[in-house]
Amino acid sequence: MTIMVDIIAKALATLIALGGVLAVGACGGGGPTPAASPTAAVTREVPAAREPLTTDSQSPVAHDTEIDALTAHSGRLFAATDQWEYPGPSGYGQVLVKNSADSPWRVFEQTQSIRVQAIDSFAIPADQGLGPGHSLLITQAIVNGRSELQWLLDGASSFSPADAFTLASGADVRSFGAHESGGTWSVYAGVNPTGIQRGTWSVTRHTLMFSPAPELTAAPPGSPGLKTQKVTAFTECGGALYVTINTRLYRRNDGALPSGAARWVLVYAEPPVGAFNSGLRGLTCVTHAGAPALLLSTEGTGNIYRLDHLPHGLLAGTAPPGPGRTAAGLALTLEFAPIPAIRQMLAADGVRVPASGPGSVGYVIAAYNNITTIDTALGAQQVFGFEWGYRGSCPAARTCGPVAFGSYAYDAAACFAVRTDDEPTPGYALRCLAGPDFTPAGPGSLGQGSPIQAGQAFVSIRSITLSPFGDGRIYFSGYDCNFYPADGTAWIASSPLSAAALTDQKGQ
Repeated sequence: MTIMVDIIAKALATLIALGGVLAVGACGGGGPTPAASPTAAVTREVPAAREPLTTDSQSPVAHDTEIDALTAHSGRLFAATDQWEYPGPSGYGQVLVKNSADSPWRVFEQTQSIRVQAIDSFAIPADQGLGPGHSLLITQAIVNGRSELQWLLDGASSFSPADAFTLASGADVRSFGAHESGGTWSVYAGVNPTGIQRGTWSVTRHTLMFSPAPELTAAPPGSPGLKTQKVTAFTECGGALYVTINTRLYRRNDGALPSGAARWVLVYAEPPVGAFNSGLRGLTCVTHAGAPALLLSTEGTGNIYRLDHLPHGLLAGTAPPGPGRTAAGLALTLEFAPIPAIRQMLAADGVRVPASGPGSVGYVIAAYNNITTIDTALGAQQVFGFEWGYRGSCPAARTCGPVAFGSYAYDAAACFAVRTDDEPTPGYALRCLAGPDFTPAGPGSLGQGSPIQAGQAFVSIRSITLSPFGDGRIYFSGYDCNFYPADGTAWIASSPLSAAALTDQKGQ
């Protein structure tokens, strides 16, 4: 049920797109402090090779349509897949694993979920009863008819029923977080539609103990004005845990609370971004000007904002901020506007896209899950994928697929952005995967009433991670069906990190 609500939500967001997007304002009035050049970008092609998810045409993996997430764990690489919009029978996602640089992808767990939307790995602190060097892998899926959180330690070969927590029927998870406070380490699950579930680590049993009561309760389905309750991301920053739920950013108050204090406090509320839009995405902790800061993006425009001056200590939360405003002294800065940058990228290839109206770029998702930080010769740089759609029709020189409801044509390319934090103004550059494996059919719009097939379009990079195999490669994965039938369109690819051109000044 919640998956269907999410699908309907994104459908309405796509149809409405930028309708209702307002300028974001900082506390004290006015708009956010703009970056000096938030649209500057240079595009380079990154040669990449796709890896087959299966070589068995009879395997259900052959029909996977999206890779929702990648994560490295204990020397292995895991992927969460789905079969959303697959027109065949019994579309179920899987958890896949790759055990070494040369080994094939294989099914780690077959689920009954249409979409396995989240999988993550967290290092277990050395003071939690196991000593240093241990990690926990966690995901959520429907197994044996039940929606479950499942986790395992280190190199375990399968999930165990003993290490699972049953959620409400129909509940699903888009994100996980982890945080230690006062010697207690916990893992947090963002559950749609119920809220945030906390699992406390047991130093004696060496497993998680989830409380059945959510720490932060989401509004019940059908509430007046409810858009979605998708918990899009967690991040630990400046010693505190933050989470985004739809258009709101919360910070957790740790420890024992005084009477009347809230466990989670609202610190930023995004203005309306179009009915049923998912709101904030990509929440990530970075260091800027020597201090911790938050990055996040806004679905629809794809704009990247930075929040500085993170609060310390107990937050009272007595005056929740209104739309477009921050609390607790947070300072909001617009760092990057993808739409002008995409137009600039296309213009460099001779494709002229209008700034508004038919044929313009009218919808962007940037950083579906989080923003990946990579240590390079220039210091820590951030990378994230994005997708974009044109209003009405595909430019003549481009390949598009899918086309959502005949209204938005999504570019078939697989592109990502690189952020370099040169003070005072971080620089951004665009990169696109290229080579024989990333040459889509076209030009023109794909589909025409038939499912889009494997290798015809790539559309989005949903997840990026460094190889855990010590081979100096970077992995990308993605596809977004955008409500159009698809069959086998999910993809995973890798490229030498040296070819990704991350370390040029300001990503250029």
